[in-house]
Amino acid sequence: MATKDQLEVQVMAAQEMELAGKDPVSYEHEERKPVTETKEGDVTDEHMERGSFAETDEHTGVDTKELEDIAADVKEDLAAKRKRIEKVAKACSEIKNRIKNVLRTTQLKRQKRDYRISLKLPNVLEEFITDEQKDEEGEGEKEEQIKIFQEQQKRWQQDGKGTERD
Repeated sequence: MATKDQLEVQVMAAQEMELAGKDPVSYEHEERKPVTETKEGDVTDEHMERGSFAETDEHTGVDTKELEDIAADVKEDLAAKRKRIEKVAKACSEIKNRIKNVLRTTQLKRQKRDYRISLKLPNVLEEFITDEQKDEEGEGEKEEQIKIFQEQQKRWQQDGKGTERD
């Protein structure tokens, strides 16, 4: 709990720095001393390598239990985030698969419909053509009937004129 309180205090201080117009990251580093610094100076061996936390523990008084608690909290948070991301990824893949299935079924329905229509099309065209031919023939017959009627009228008119003379 103490580490969480410290983290909250640091976060609030960083937010105050941002509001004040200062860079909270650079200010934070200026205020802190590196972990490897001791009262006597920098803890490095003769090869200029820094020592582990266990070695610096004796010199600086850093509480490794606190650091381990923070690390454990960070690991837990990362594990929880990882699980959430996996759940979201799984849900996305399920939705993607559903969409693919819907698209597949609609495409199959469309193909079946188009196939049925393509089978019916020649018959419909043939019926249309025969109907058109009948209409043309019907027009021809009408014209012939009109001609016959006109000829009959002429004959009647001529017959009527011929009977008047007699």
